[in-house]
Amino acid sequence: MENINDLSSNFQDYLLDILKLSDEKKVVRLKDIAEKRKVKMPAVNVMLKKMEKAGLIVHENYGYVELTGKGMELAAQIEKRHKVLYEFLKDILNLPQEIAEKDAHKIEHDLDEKAIKNISAFMEFVDLMEKKFHTRECFCFSYFSENGDLPPEDVCKTRLLLRFKDESKNT
Repeated sequence: MENINDLSSNFQDYLLDILKLSDEKKVVRLKDIAEKRKVKMPAVNVMLKKMEKAGLIVHENYGYVELTGKGMELAAQIEKRHKVLYEFLKDILNLPQEIAEKDAHKIEHDLDEKAIKNISAFMEFVDLMEKKFHTRECFCFSYFSENGDLPPEDVCKTRLLLRFKDESKNT
């Protein structure tokens, strides 16, 4: 299992939970995972055996749970995917935090890596536009999402032209 898309959503969730728990605590125990996931310890034990067999964790009976290098790498990729989707939903689509969090979790397991890369590139583009032109308004999306229509053309053109002119004066 070298690719995130090769992992079931359950595997992905367990990896992410173990990563988060290891950030919060010195050591991660089976009990911690069961509490976080709100499942019984035997269910966690079954999953941990599968994860250990896949080389994603190290776990001895009644011992601590640790991510392997491969497990850590995959967990970090899963965490990054979630963050990109969450920020896209919250910052670009203007969804409330709770909805963005819930929806990011729902779709993070099913999107192809190319889709994640393109969303990430789009987010980078938005950030660069904001840094260079000091606005995200050029997309006029906020207006559209609130009013169901594009803003008047002269408003967008004026704002963009002013931004470009202002920027050229600084160089």
